[in-house]
Amino acid sequence: MLRKRLALLTLTGVFVLLFSFFFIQKTLYDSAVDHARSQVEATVYRLGLVMLQHSSVDLQKIVGNNEDITVGLLNNNFEQIDGQVPLHLIGDLVEYIGRQTQDRNSMLCVHGQQVMILAYSRLPELDRIVVGYTPRSTLMESWREAIILHVLLFAIAMFILCGLAIWLWQRLKRQHVRAAHLADHFSDTENALSECGCAVISWPVETADGRLVTQMNWPEILGPANEDIEPLLTEFLDRLTPPSLAKLRGPLIDNIWPDARIGAMVDMQIEANRTQRFYLMAHRFTENERDYISVLLLETAAQQELCHPFETYLRHTPEPSIAVDTDGILQGFSPAFEELVGTRLYNLIGQPFFKLFEPEDQQIAMASARIHREKRQSDGTKQILRLRDRHDNVRWLSWHAIGPFDGMTFSSARDVTEFVENANKLRDTLDQLKRSNEDLEQFAYVASHDLQQPLRMVASYTQLLKRRYAGTLDQEADEYIDYAVDGAKRMHKLISHLLEYAKTGTNQDYSMVDCNQVLNEAQADLKTIISQEQATITHNELPNLMGNRIGLSRLFQNLLSNAIKYRRPGVPPHIDITVEPDTPSGDFWRFSVRDNGIGIHPEHAQRIFRLFQRLHKDEFTGTGLGLSMCRKIVEQHGGKIWLDTTRPITSPGATFIFTLRANRSE
Repeated sequence: MLRKRLALLTLTGVFVLLFSFFFIQKTLYDSAVDHARSQVEATVYRLGLVMLQHSSVDLQKIVGNNEDITVGLLNNNFEQIDGQVPLHLIGDLVEYIGRQTQDRNSMLCVHGQQVMILAYSRLPELDRIVVGYTPRSTLMESWREAIILHVLLFAIAMFILCGLAIWLWQRLKRQHVRAAHLADHFSDTENALSECGCAVISWPVETADGRLVTQMNWPEILGPANEDIEPLLTEFLDRLTPPSLAKLRGPLIDNIWPDARIGAMVDMQIEANRTQRFYLMAHRFTENERDYISVLLLETAAQQELCHPFETYLRHTPEPSIAVDTDGILQGFSPAFEELVGTRLYNLIGQPFFKLFEPEDQQIAMASARIHREKRQSDGTKQILRLRDRHDNVRWLSWHAIGPFDGMTFSSARDVTEFVENANKLRDTLDQLKRSNEDLEQFAYVASHDLQQPLRMVASYTQLLKRRYAGTLDQEADEYIDYAVDGAKRMHKLISHLLEYAKTGTNQDYSMVDCNQVLNEAQADLKTIISQEQATITHNELPNLMGNRIGLSRLFQNLLSNAIKYRRPGVPPHIDITVEPDTPSGDFWRFSVRDNGIGIHPEHAQRIFRLFQRLHKDEFTGTGLGLSMCRKIVEQHGGKIWLDTTRPITSPGATFIFTLRANRSE
C-alpha cells in the first residue's frame, strides 16, 4: 500500500512539475510577446511624433541603429509613400485597422516563413500612417535563453524527484519483503501451534509492567472468553486456578527454579465457570544479558489425564493408537482409535487396557504386555487381537508396541480383518480340498478293490469258455472269445494299477532310507525283464534321505521298467542314474534317470504325467498310470519331477529328473 501511494505521489509530483513548467513558459512567452509588441509600438509612436515636427524627415535613418526594424509611410488610402512595406502586410494592416478605433496599435502577421510584429501610428493631421515591423524571433532571444535555463532547472528537479522516489521504493520493497517473511514465519508458527493446540508466551524475569514479549497463539488457545485478554503476565497468571498457581509460584513468580526446565499439568479458566486442563512446560534462558521465562501450553482432552508430551503424538497420529502406563492402565488414545471403537473408550480411561479386547484375547494381551515389560525391549512387539468396533462388529487388529518411554508404552494398530478373513477362507478351502482329495482316493480305492471280484469271475468264465469250446465253434466265435479274454486281462491290469495308485501315499511312515538299497530292491523286482532284455543299470553313490521306503522303491521301479519297455529295437537298454545336491533349493537332492530308448518329444513333457495318458497305444501295452504314480510319490516327498527338454532330439533316449527333500521337517 505504501509503495502504491509513493507511486501515485511521484506521478502527481511529475504532473505538477510538467504543468508548472508549461504554465510558466506560456506566461513568459505571452509576456515576452507583449513586451516585444510594446517595444515596436513605442518605436513607431516616437517616429510619429518626429514626423509631426518634421514632416520631411527620413524615418529609416532615425531607426538606422536598429537594423531589425523596417519602417514605412502610408497615406490614409493605404498607399505606400516611403519605406519598404510588403503589399500582403499592407493588406493585413488594412483589415486590422478596419476593426480598430485606436490610432496606434500592433499586430502579428506572417511574412514568408517568419512571424512579424507589425505596429502602426496614424497621423490624421498629416494624412499619414507610420508603419514599422520586425521579426518576432529577433525580439524573443531573451525568452529563449530563459527557457533553456528553465529546462535545465526542471530536469534537475525531475531527476531529484524520481531518484528520491526510486530510493524510497527500494527501501519500502525491502521492508515489505522483511515484513512478509516475518509475517509468514509467525503465521506458519502460529498455524502449527494452533494445529497442535499449543501456545507460547515469554516475558523478562525483571519486568516493570509485566508485558509479554512473545504471545504466539495466546489467548486463542483458551477459546471463547467473556472479556478481552491483554498481553500481560498478570492476565496469564490470573487464568490459572489456585492449585495450579500454587504449584508454579516458585519458578514463575518467585524465580526459584528446581531445574532449568519444569513440566506440570495445570487447569486454566477459559470461561466464568469452566476450566480446561493443559500441559505446561516452562524454562528460563538468557538473551542479550537479560533473563527471560518462556512457557509452552499444550492442550489436552478433558477425558485424558496423560501428563506426557507424547500426547501430541496421540492427538495427531493417523493410526489407531493407545498409551498404557507401566501398570497396564489405559491413559490415552488417538482420534483414529476413537473413530474405530466409539465413545465407549472414555469409560475405559483409567481401566486395565486388556478390557479393550474380546474375552478370548484378554489373556493373550496381558501375557504379551507382561513379556514386553519384563524384557524391557523398546524396539517393539507385535500381536494380533480382536475387539469390537462402534457397530459391534469384531475387528482383527495387528498391534505394534514400543517403549516404555518415561513410564509410558505406546501401541499402534493396523486393521487386518480382511486379511484374517481371507486367510480363514483359504484355510477352509484347503481343508475342503484335502477332504475332497481323501474322499476321491478312498472312492478310487474302494471302487478298484470292489471291482476285482466281478472282474475275476468274468475273466475265469471267459477263459473257461475258451478252454472248453475252442475249436468246437466256428472261427468267428473263437475270435470273439479271444477278444473277451484279452479285454478281461487288460481290465484286470488297469484296475490293479488304479488300486496301486490309490494306495500310494496312504502309508505315511517316513524314516531314514538308503537310496542304494531301494534301487537294489527295485532291480530285484525287475530281475526277469532286465535279464530278458539284457539291460544294464549304472549309478553313482546314492544318498540317505528321509522318506517312505515302499514309495521310493515303486518310484525307481516304474522309471526303470519304462526305460526298458520303451527301448529301441535291436539296442540293449542302458540306464544311468546320477544324483547331486540341488543348488538353488539347498535342502534337496536332484536325481537324473537317463536311458537310450526311443525318447519323448518335448511337446509331450506335461502330458505324460497325467492319468491314463499314453503316447504309444498301438505299439506298447500299458495303463498310462506309471508316470502319474511317480509324480504323486515325488510330490508326497516334497519334490518335483519333470522331463529334461534340454536334451537334443537327435540324442536317443529320455532323461527324467526329480528332486527329493534331504530332511523331512515336522
